[in-house]
Amino acid sequence: MTDIHAFSPFVVTAADAPAVVSPAYDSMSSDERLQFRQAHPRNYINVMRTTDDFPKGQRPTEEEVTAENIEQLNALRASGAFAPSSTDALFVYELEIDGHRQTGIVTEIPIREYGDGSVRKHEETRKEHELRLVSYLKEVGASSSPVCLAYDGRVGIDTLVKAATQSEPFLDFVLPDGIHQKLWQITDEDTIASLKAEFAQVHATYLTDGHHRAASTLRHAVGCHAEGRGAGPWDFLLVVLFPANQLRVLPFNRCVRDMGELTTDQMLKRISEHFVVESIELSERSLPSKHGEFLMLEGNQAYRLTRRFDDPSGSPVRDLDVSYLQDHLLAPILGINDARGDARLDYVTGDLGLAGLQQRLAQDWQLAFACFPTSMEELMAVADAGEVMPPKSTCFDPKPRSGLFLRMS
Repeated sequence: MTDIHAFSPFVVTAADAPAVVSPAYDSMSSDERLQFRQAHPRNYINVMRTTDDFPKGQRPTEEEVTAENIEQLNALRASGAFAPSSTDALFVYELEIDGHRQTGIVTEIPIREYGDGSVRKHEETRKEHELRLVSYLKEVGASSSPVCLAYDGRVGIDTLVKAATQSEPFLDFVLPDGIHQKLWQITDEDTIASLKAEFAQVHATYLTDGHHRAASTLRHAVGCHAEGRGAGPWDFLLVVLFPANQLRVLPFNRCVRDMGELTTDQMLKRISEHFVVESIELSERSLPSKHGEFLMLEGNQAYRLTRRFDDPSGSPVRDLDVSYLQDHLLAPILGINDARGDARLDYVTGDLGLAGLQQRLAQDWQLAFACFPTSMEELMAVADAGEVMPPKSTCFDPKPRSGLFLRMS
């Protein structure tokens, strides 16, 4: 079961929301975040700084960054940017961009649901990143970035959410990046009870964004109990629950710095062992239109690659398009065996389209590969099997933003 809890966070005020609510943190480079912070001193992104966000040679210590984050948070709270909730509530959160709309429930769930596997994951986490987030939770004491979970939709939940959105939203604003966000507050006890009963029938949820936040919250809770602190806010995880069929999954495309010692003809000959290779005229319609299809760009040439084989192992991970590309092309032909750490490989989010890949080629990357998006069904199959996807297998857009809620621990 999924045990949702009404809670009473601080919520950004309507007047402050456009300035305080942050852009998608992970979609920005360190340089972009630095420039954004300098231009937007009241944005919540200034509360989430790490040493990596500063230029090399100018990086403060971890202790100095923590102190600055606390100072920025205190300044926002002192300015009245966040108002306390007067009662426990659930929140309906809607994000809309480019004709796509997704509507979810912001709530707390017991962190034990992550620990016992009811919240199912598909990515590995790095211990050093977890520990850094645990330190943040201890020292700064604030959570503002809901972990994003997907669930198999239920008519009962849809009906209750739709009814809640018939009233005027609690918040309604558009950020400069075009994301239209709305928030409704549910305080009616009968409606909350009905939503709790509906979610109790949801037997598994699926992490789509926030693997490290979830893992660090569990690690923090274990530490608090080891210190004898008993029950507390550390036992709960701030989440937003979306129906799986409402989420928009974009591809994570690949670019490769060079072909090693191979000529184009040698590379194409080897690729043809596992792919049908077709030279094509390049246009926006050249992007992959179905599972098993890829677009490869090399200089001014474009090729459609189509998988020759399905994976016979029955593993949902091995049958992913991104796995097939890695296992049958990037690793054996181009020598890229470490998809996470090889400097010859980089990733381009699907929202940048064909132009994003062409820009990389103009920056002296030799090859670019466009993939068909991994589906929610594929993600759920991997998570159900307890397997882990390759790096950068999914790109969810839009993502929940930080600075909307403030939950202190």
